[in-house]
Amino acid sequence: MEEFIKFLCNEFPDDALEIQECIDLLNQSISGTVSSIKKSFDTAFNQRNIEKIRMLTDLLSMIDGIQDKLDFYSNALEPDEQILETVVENDDLEIDSIETSDTDLLKVDSNIPYTLYDDYTHKRPAGFEMFGKRYPARSWKDVFVQTCAVLASRDVKLFNSFVDDDSINGRKVQYFCKDPELIRAPAKVPGTNLYVMTNMNANQIRNTIQKMLQRYDIKTSDYKIFLRADYAFRD
Repeated sequence: MEEFIKFLCNEFPDDALEIQECIDLLNQSISGTVSSIKKSFDTAFNQRNIEKIRMLTDLLSMIDGIQDKLDFYSNALEPDEQILETVVENDDLEIDSIETSDTDLLKVDSNIPYTLYDDYTHKRPAGFEMFGKRYPARSWKDVFVQTCAVLASRDVKLFNSFVDDDSINGRKVQYFCKDPELIRAPAKVPGTNLYVMTNMNANQIRNTIQKMLQRYDIKTSDYKIFLRADYAFRD
C-alpha cells in the first residue's frame, strides 16, 4: 500500500490530493459522530447505565482505530508544498479557461445554500452564511479569510491556538502562521496578528473550515455556502 501511495503522489498528484480530501472529510464527519457519542456517554453515566457505558466505550475504541488509519493514509497522501502549489494553480487556470471560452457561463441560483459536505471542484462562491448573517465573497480565498475573521472575532485566543495545532494545519504545509514569510500566498486575518495560507483549492478550504468550526463547537449545519457558478458538469 505504501508503494502504491508513493507512486500515486508522484505520478498523479491531483488524484492523490482528491483522495486525501475525501479521507479528511470522512474523518471529520466521524469526529462529529464521536461528539454525539460522548453526549450519550454522559447521559448514560448520569443514569448509571453500566451496560450502555461499556457499549459506548467499545464503540469509541473502535472509532479511534478507524480514525488512526484514516490519519495515516491522509498523511501519506498529502502532497509536498511545491506539488500542492502546482495542483492549485492548474485548477485555477482550468476554471479561468472555461470562463474565458464559454459565452454561456453555468451560473447558478446564488440563494441556494450548500453545505460543507458538498464537492466544490470547479465551482465559484457567491458567499457564505454564519450565525444567520450572510457574507459576500468572490473567491474561495475570500471565503476562507472572512470565515477566519468571523471566528477570530468570536474567540481570538482560540483562533490563535491554530498556529500550534497540528491537527488543523497541513501535515507538510503550515496553514496558520505569525510570520507571512513562512507560508505561500499569505493573507492577514483582520483583527488578529495571524496570517493564513490561501494557496489551497476549494475542497481543502472546505475541510479546513470544517475543522475550525469543530474547534469552536459550531455545528457544520450552521454554516452555509452559496455559489455563483458551477463549471463541473459543462458539456
